[in-house]
Parts: sequence; structure tokens; C-alpha cells
Amino acid sequence: MKRKNRLLCACAGFVSLLFAAGCSRTIDGADPSRGDAIGFAPTATRAVVEDFAAGDAFAVWGWYTPEDAFSQVFDATKVSTPDGTTWGYDGLKYWKSDKTYAFYALYPAMDALPATTAGYASGGLLSVEGFDAMRQVDLMAAAATGMSGSSPAVVRFAFTHLLSRVQVVGKVNESSLGIVDFTPRIYSVKLYGVPRTGALSLAAADLTTSGAVRNAWTGSDPTTSAEPLAEFSSAAGTEISTGSTLLLDVLSIPLQLTQEAFVEVEYSTDKAGTNRKTTAIQLTALPVTIWEAGQQYRYTFSISDEDRILFDIPAVNPWSEAVGGIIIVD
Repeated sequence: MKRKNRLLCACAGFVSLLFAAGCSRTIDGADPSRGDAIGFAPTATRAVVEDFAAGDAFAVWGWYTPEDAFSQVFDATKVSTPDGTTWGYDGLKYWKSDKTYAFYALYPAMDALPATTAGYASGGLLSVEGFDAMRQVDLMAAAATGMSGSSPAVVRFAFTHLLSRVQVVGKVNESSLGIVDFTPRIYSVKLYGVPRTGALSLAAADLTTSGAVRNAWTGSDPTTSAEPLAEFSSAAGTEISTGSTLLLDVLSIPLQLTQEAFVEVEYSTDKAGTNRKTTAIQLTALPVTIWEAGQQYRYTFSISDEDRILFDIPAVNPWSEAVGGIIIVD
């Protein structure tokens, strides 16, 4: 489900701006009551949560040229929505005629990224330090450049996912369906051996190039079986019968997988659940060894009555064909 987010009009306090056409005249910022206010509208869909919701926010940086002493207009300014539909920020800013603007955005806003430092340089270089993938926050960025202050318009951000989405699905091997006393259960699924933290340095021009985004990341602090990136756990065991069961839906730093990356499954096949086994699958043994930004990787395994786990070839889809895609706030 995807909806269009609209900007409505207000004049003071928490600012909501007219989405359609802005105000009537462009000035040089000397008299805000007569000028066109700068407003923002995002377009994007998030992982896990597919729409912007009340309380969501992103950070904005912005500059104009030719430069003067006040060329930076926004510096990690928080733009938020009270209802998932209208967007605004404190401290209304106005377009200046004969200036050309560039705006950059990062989702979520900085107060939602504890221990992370991030920012844009005026040339459009995004830097992120100390990003914690364990928090499972969908990190996205956007740019809107070459906007004329003489022709005010709502700044539309098309957000791009900076992370990869990884799913693990369990099912019963078709040849084992209907076998008496064959009742497979899943007790835990872990994903580990991929970075917990990461740093990013990326030019705005490369935001929509998946490989460029991946290469811009530097991962560190690999996760382990004791402290996995994500874990499904069920003390009584989740019974797998017909169909498929989604067990993990994870956001990861994009990377070239190493031999340390595993999916670990604890399961049983008897009705009493007494013959538990643990199998760790090395991800590089499967035909996908790179996780790109903005892509979804779906790993499906089946359990057979022979007490074995078999992994299918991973399914790779653009995020937009799974859940999400380029997020556009408009």
C-alpha cells in the first residue's frame, strides 16, 4: 500500500506548506510575509513499514549559489509529519531570486540515529559514521539540485534505500508432505557474520546506483552466533506445515559476503519435538555472494522427513517489487 503525501498551508509555528503552487511572489528573503516559503515533499516506501506515518521525520541540508555569507539555508533541519500526510519544519525559510539551490536529505532525522554522525557537504557528499545495523532502522537518502529561487516549487525528495533487505523463509519439502509423525518445527533462525556497524561516504550523484552505494560502505564489528544481526526464536517451536513461513526480515549493510556469513536454523521433525538439530548454512555456498543496496534477498529452506534442510537458490528482487522501493514524498 502506498499513498501520496501532501503538503498543506499554514503561516507560523510548525510550518506546513502549500503543495501545489506555493505563494504569490518571490523576494530576496528580506520580508518573509511577502515571499515564497521553501517546502518539502518526500516520495518513498520503507522496509517493514511501507508508508510514512505520524511522527516520521528526515533531516535536510541545503545551499544556494552564487554564494554569500548566508548560503547555507538548512543544516540537518528536521522535517516531520504530524499525521503521515503533511510535512513541515520550524523556522520558515524563503527562496531568494537569482539563486540556484541544492537540497539533500537523510531519513530518519538525526535524533533517531543515536551514536551516529551524518551530514552532507555543499557539493553533495554524504557521510555517515557509526551506523548501528542492529537497530534495524531503514536508512535512506535523497537529493534535489538545480532548483531556481526565481521559480519557487515544492522540493520533492525521491528517497533511495541505502541498505539491503534480507528475508529467511521456511517450508516443508513437498515430498515429505502427509508423512505420519512428520511435524517440523523451527525453534530459532539466526543471521550472523555480517557487519554490525558501518560508515558511508557517497556522492549524491551515485545515490541511485546500487553498486556505488555498496562500495561506499565500510562495515565493521562482525556479528556472531551469540550476537546475531537478527534472530527468530520460539521456545515451543513454530510448526511449519503447508505454504511458506517468513522467519526473518532484516535490514543489512550492503556488502560482498564472506565465508563468515551464515544462516543458522534450529529445528525438529518429530511430533514430540525431541530430536532438535542445528544446521548452519554458509551463505557464500549459495549462488548469491553480494548484497546490493535497494535489493531484497529471499532465502528459502525446506525441511524433509529425512531430517535435512535444503536451501533453494536465493530470490533477488528490487525492493520495489517486494515491499518498498524509491520513497517519494509528494
